[in-house]
Amino acid sequence: MAAKCFLIFFAALSCVLGCSGGDDDHASNVAGMGGASGATAASGAGNFANAGTSGGAPAGGAGAGSTDDDALVVPRDVVVLPLAGGTGDLGFVALTLRDGPLGLEAYAALKNEGDMAACSGGLTLQLFDKNQQTLGANIGGLLSQHLYRFTDGTGTVAACVGPGDVSMAAIFFGPEVARDDVGFVEYSSTYFALDVTPIDGFTVTGLESVTLAGGTSFTGTFSNGFDMTVNTPSVVVFPVSRVGRPLAMATASDTASVPSGGSWSFQTNSVDVVGNDGVAYPTAVLPN
Repeated sequence: MAAKCFLIFFAALSCVLGCSGGDDDHASNVAGMGGASGATAASGAGNFANAGTSGGAPAGGAGAGSTDDDALVVPRDVVVLPLAGGTGDLGFVALTLRDGPLGLEAYAALKNEGDMAACSGGLTLQLFDKNQQTLGANIGGLLSQHLYRFTDGTGTVAACVGPGDVSMAAIFFGPEVARDDVGFVEYSSTYFALDVTPIDGFTVTGLESVTLAGGTSFTGTFSNGFDMTVNTPSVVVFPVSRVGRPLAMATASDTASVPSGGSWSFQTNSVDVVGNDGVAYPTAVLPN
């Protein structure tokens, strides 16, 4: 049977092409990452007619008198809107825009409000200024804490956002876009609604924040629940606000192999924010 290939994106900066033999129970891929697919969202300026010019996202921006820690959208005057017909069952939860060393950084959270798993998902953000003129668009992979196996007999493993689960993504823009220039954000998502069943995969336990001179780092333990050795483990951690809004992204990775039932202790790079909590997304490469 011909091999099946899946293009998997990580934070819109790099990608891994994983291929699995159709009859192989152990798909070779980066398990735990979402994939990004589909075209960049077209202009949706027509959606802005009744959105106003302030007040945050129609889906639940912060009200007057609340702090940024309570806000679901920061900056609080940015309006977030879905691309008409372009989000499926993935609903908006929260968004942070911040100026980073290489340009604008966006950290988003979406929730699967449907009754089927959303697999290999991608998120597109298109930015507009306060005059509804486009500033640019980019795409990132939706991360998942859970893994699933196809029920078609191929044994293929996929990272999916299950019903009720929250997925997060980091999307980066160039230095020509500044946070204060953004007035509107339009989002769309792509994913595969597949017939899959949940499996034991990777878990992160003992996640703790560590205060460093340059910011905040995270430590914890990655565990391998597969019945096989996995390679190149990594963990993405989003520090989050009190209402679960992702604030930044920290990462840790290793070239080591982790045997079945084994673990890897990690410490991420530091980020210059302090959240109320952290949300971790583990990944690793499965063997052929």
